[in-house]
Amino acid sequence: MLLQLVLFFTLASVITTLAVMVPGLIRARAWASIPLGLAILAGAGWLTSLITQDAVAGMILPLFGVGAVIETRRHLPQWSMLAAQLLALLLVASAVYLIYAAVQPIVDGLSPLGVIASFLLLLLEASALSLSVYYLFEILDVFSRRTRIAHRAEPSYRPKVAMQVPCYNEPIEVMRETLTALAHLDYQDVIVQVVDNNTKDPQIWRSLAALCKELGERFQFIHLEPWPGYKAGALNEATRRLPQDVSILGIVDADYLVKPGFLKEMVGHFADERVAFVQTPQNYRDWRDSGYLRGLFYSYRYFFDVTMPSRANRNAIIFAGTMGLIRRSALERIGGWDENIITEDAEASLRLLGLGSTGVYEPTVWGEGLMPLSFDGLKKQRFRWALGGIQILRRQWRELLPLAPHRLRLTLGQRLAYLFGSVHWFSDLLTVGFTALLLLTAVAAALHHRLPVRELTGPILVVPLAFLITGVLRGLWALRRAERCSWSDAFRALAIWFALSWVDTLAVVRGLLSGQAAFLRTPKQKEGGNRLWPAIRSSAIESLLAILALVGAVVMLLAAPALATVILAVMLLFEAWIFGSAPWASLAAEGIQLTPQRKIYLRSAQNTGDRPERPSRAAVIPGALAVVVAVVLAYGLLNAPQTTPSGQADLPRIGSITNKQLPKTGPAPTPTPTASPSASPSATPSASATATTSP
Repeated sequence: MLLQLVLFFTLASVITTLAVMVPGLIRARAWASIPLGLAILAGAGWLTSLITQDAVAGMILPLFGVGAVIETRRHLPQWSMLAAQLLALLLVASAVYLIYAAVQPIVDGLSPLGVIASFLLLLLEASALSLSVYYLFEILDVFSRRTRIAHRAEPSYRPKVAMQVPCYNEPIEVMRETLTALAHLDYQDVIVQVVDNNTKDPQIWRSLAALCKELGERFQFIHLEPWPGYKAGALNEATRRLPQDVSILGIVDADYLVKPGFLKEMVGHFADERVAFVQTPQNYRDWRDSGYLRGLFYSYRYFFDVTMPSRANRNAIIFAGTMGLIRRSALERIGGWDENIITEDAEASLRLLGLGSTGVYEPTVWGEGLMPLSFDGLKKQRFRWALGGIQILRRQWRELLPLAPHRLRLTLGQRLAYLFGSVHWFSDLLTVGFTALLLLTAVAAALHHRLPVRELTGPILVVPLAFLITGVLRGLWALRRAERCSWSDAFRALAIWFALSWVDTLAVVRGLLSGQAAFLRTPKQKEGGNRLWPAIRSSAIESLLAILALVGAVVMLLAAPALATVILAVMLLFEAWIFGSAPWASLAAEGIQLTPQRKIYLRSAQNTGDRPERPSRAAVIPGALAVVVAVVLAYGLLNAPQTTPSGQADLPRIGSITNKQLPKTGPAPTPTPTASPSASPSATPSASATATTSP
């Protein structure tokens, strides 16, 4: 009966996913969605009975589905019935599959080594499926919810505000645009505090000081050198130098153009003493002429259009580091910005919410910045965001676990949002892990070996593939619905989430094994000249992984042609797409047309990802870990039991290792992506750690 349950809930979740993607059905009323939902459950039951030749299961299983949907809808009354059904079916399908996979090694009578190996793979699968369910929850919470939680701003409230602009080694042309926009703020009582952090070239920071003097008394300039603590340390010192009557702080990145009405419309939220911070979306300009930049733009925006609105429903948003306002007294209560965390903004918002405060997300766009123009710069930015997310997890994991003892006054929804916001970075580490296992399986197939892990045969073979395909479809659908973009741009956004998988993995490993706030070092390149070689060099590791995955798929099909190896080959081809997205992104970024403004921005630290240096011995950790993993995999292959090449049944069959991590559907990308992208989707680190959120 366990097999029938897995197949039924998987088939039902696949069909419901396709139904939800039909325009208008995601928010359909009960009178329309209930009959459709029942028909889907009945159809899945019929298909299950047809596949398993069990007519009784086809009649009984839909009743289990109805019970799961009713229970989910009871906890989420603000959702549509069809959305509750999809979440319930995917959740139960994942749980039942994991139970099936847990029982299989015992049924097969594996050796102790096989049981241990299968259990470790089960943990990987459970992690991937948990993230997939969370990404889906975010998507459905935004697109099917009928009620929105909004906070009203008091128009007459006018506190004194300081707009802080932290910068490092920024071209004066970039800063002139940013500061000129701030000079036109339609707000009477405001100070613009420009904080130059460790710029070594006196010509650069003195030109900036002269610009501030030119713009008038509203502007204050501070140059700090040498100064510890990166951006957080600079902002802490700058805040100490502000007049005591400044009660609200605003943070603006050096490349952002703020609209004049930003403060006038946003500071009214602070009339409510419970509000500790207000966040508006990070948005971008100068991207429409390039397919690569369009994909990057949508991968960023996913976090602010899906992840942040969903988190706002549970008062669990993050402070994203730019285009946000924060109450000075609340920041002082938590001791200021944490100078040991790279994503100090997201970490501070967690502690602010832990005071019992409120964070307000206002979805209106009030400013636009510039996106990295090089793949190297994008990787450095992503590395900081991912590393910051892991640092938050290391620092606050006890506060985020629901049953652990707590100091912060967080609700369950807040804890889970921040927990998944940090652990979603592990999705790319899972991707690398599953790729290694699939490659090992391909080698074993070529040598007619069998890995000492559980094997899944029969109809259950299609379950991992179904999870994979529907996960990708949900990610693309969410991107298109949230951003109103074309299919081609949605695929580009998804590819950019995928392209960052390796750098995310490096950041996670660094964050787990070292608490230091180190940065990724990527090759420099000169403006102009041959741009092909820098593109290849910046994605060399990802290109190698893509080639290995492609070769592994071909070798497996040639050495052991069978249904199981076909499915394994499809999984490996998907891995090749993931890592092959990196050289595509790198080459596409090199193809961006360099206008005069973009040539100037190429020198900006916002583009290059450069930060004040801090020596770190942790840079050798990822390479050392890779060597250890390679040795362990080789040992396992050489000592795997050999089988005869004559029977296909003796060749490696699809097992848990084929249950690829589900794509980010919401920063991943997660995704969710990202993914992320970040995206996001996204994603849930600070939006300097977000783009989160790729699905």
